[in-house]
Amino acid sequence: MQQKIIKNFEIPNKKNETWKFTDLKKYFEKNDFKPKVNYSKKSNSINSNIIKNIFFNPKKNFVIIENGVLKKINIKSKNLEIKSSNSSIKNNNTKNFIRNDSLLDINKTFLNEKININIKKNIKPNETITIFYYNSDNKKNIINNKINIFLEENTEAEINEIFFSDKKSIYWNNIHKYINLKKNSKLRHYNIQLEGKDALHSSINNINCDSSSTYNSFIFSTGANLSRIEAISSINSANINFNIKGLYIANENQHHDITTLMQHKKPNSKSNQHIKGILKKNSSGVFQGKVVVSKDAQKTDAFQFNQNLLLSENADVNSKPELEIYADDVKCSHGSTTGDLDEEMLFYLRSRGLNKEDAKKILIEGFINELFEEIDNEEIKEKLLKTSKKII
Repeated sequence: MQQKIIKNFEIPNKKNETWKFTDLKKYFEKNDFKPKVNYSKKSNSINSNIIKNIFFNPKKNFVIIENGVLKKINIKSKNLEIKSSNSSIKNNNTKNFIRNDSLLDINKTFLNEKININIKKNIKPNETITIFYYNSDNKKNIINNKINIFLEENTEAEINEIFFSDKKSIYWNNIHKYINLKKNSKLRHYNIQLEGKDALHSSINNINCDSSSTYNSFIFSTGANLSRIEAISSINSANINFNIKGLYIANENQHHDITTLMQHKKPNSKSNQHIKGILKKNSSGVFQGKVVVSKDAQKTDAFQFNQNLLLSENADVNSKPELEIYADDVKCSHGSTTGDLDEEMLFYLRSRGLNKEDAKKILIEGFINELFEEIDNEEIKEKLLKTSKKII
């Protein structure tokens, strides 16, 4: 019965304007994915592969979702609530995030797990909250999770999301997140996608911002056969600061897509996007960044910049930064660059005694480090640098 139902949904493909560079339907049909059916399996033990993960720390707050199902919640901080729930988190404001594809409907229809995270008023936890999404099933399942994150007034938090899997696992992660930032709240949010080469990854971050809130995000995407990570903002008041930095590294046959939408609805707020891509062999990449400034959003300051480094003649990238502006007193700009390694710099490094491969690595690391320098969490920065170097 479920297989008949899933076939009733139109999987996003190139006919959809926002998907014209990423044909999800092609990958879906190739694997004939089926919705995952939850089953009960009582176990308090943590999978050894999670324990070995470079980002795992048993002394900190964490949530483990294994094969789409909640396995463990570990709370170390006071005034922090994390629970599985069938009810919607308050003030979700989902009306601010309208989709023109079927991904949310699929998520709602075949939902495996919903997690609510609530950080109470006037709290600044010393500990981070890390959500591990780990997959080891060898079945071709669609896994649907929903995460609601709510920061009350005058709250500061850091949330790290780690997606990873066994090398041979084939599945589709369809993850939807709703993040609500109340007045004077601040969130640091790291999306780290390290899934196996046969995985299909789509995750959507919907961020609802109230007055004087700050959202700082870093997207790091290196895994999966096809990966699409979206960030959609609703900037609803003044003095909001919204920042997204991102890096995707694509290797053989991989396709990485980072798509963003900044919705400026009120005056005197800022958004800043800086996304970089490194593409090797016959990989492909996409950046779609759209800034919409409503007529009431005077004094908006919005910037977006995409840079791509092609390390192969067979690599391909599509970059599409957009501005849609209805106000007349704004400061908005966008830019995009794509190219290969600087031959003059390579020559200079080789003239100093380095071989060609070492010279390339230095230039690539320099390209990456510019983004990493802005990461506040030194531990995360060090681990991402270490992960990047292994891939490069």
